[in-house]
Amino acid sequence: MGTIILRGMRTAFIVSSAINSSAGMFTPEERLRDTLGTIDSIRLHAPDAAIHLLDMCGVGLRPAQTQLLSARVTRLFDYSGLHDVQAIWKVPNLDVVKNLTEMTCFHHFLHSQEALLGGVDRIFKMSGRYRLDERFRIGDYDDPRCRGQMVFSGRFTSQFTPEVTGNDPTDNFQLMSRLYSFDACLLPTVRSAYGRMIERMVERLNAGGYIDIEHLLHRYMPRSRIVIRTPIGLSGRLAPNAREISD
Repeated sequence: MGTIILRGMRTAFIVSSAINSSAGMFTPEERLRDTLGTIDSIRLHAPDAAIHLLDMCGVGLRPAQTQLLSARVTRLFDYSGLHDVQAIWKVPNLDVVKNLTEMTCFHHFLHSQEALLGGVDRIFKMSGRYRLDERFRIGDYDDPRCRGQMVFSGRFTSQFTPEVTGNDPTDNFQLMSRLYSFDACLLPTVRSAYGRMIERMVERLNAGGYIDIEHLLHRYMPRSRIVIRTPIGLSGRLAPNAREISD
């Protein structure tokens, strides 16, 4: 009788950052330090995970920043040279810049780097500068209830009116984007959704409205595939006001 080898769940974290951004309260030095803390928290709580860091900023990484970050992750991508990123970076509204740049770069990564995700069971999307905390349990995601599903930290009522978001008044909600994950079998679904999310945000802006990633995730991710996990095990400080949050 042959030997049966059991393997653990294989995971990848896609971490978004904007080290040299002028938006928010934090300096590039603080952003770099906090992002290194993000990476360290993943290594602590998911030691076998691949970490792909996507810097999504119109201002590219400096050589010293690149050297420090690339030594700590599986792969580092500096997307400052993308034509679309440079075009978005000229928009005067920093909220628009942040949301549209992140969606564009993540969508680009999912299209161009699919080979890096081959053999992975679960993919985590995490915002840099936040950290996994003691409530995060990587083993929980190997539960059968998570297989074939997306896991978010919560579904919340919009802070904007339906007139602003263009959503139906009975369905004006958002899903938190600081940390969520999806079964790798859903990669084509997520990639397609991000394409529609980008189109929808441009449509709302052209109509004089506004919408962000959180609202778009709720609008375009398949409801039947969503599992809510509270708490999800994430802590950190919000960029606009440095308020400490815990999800």
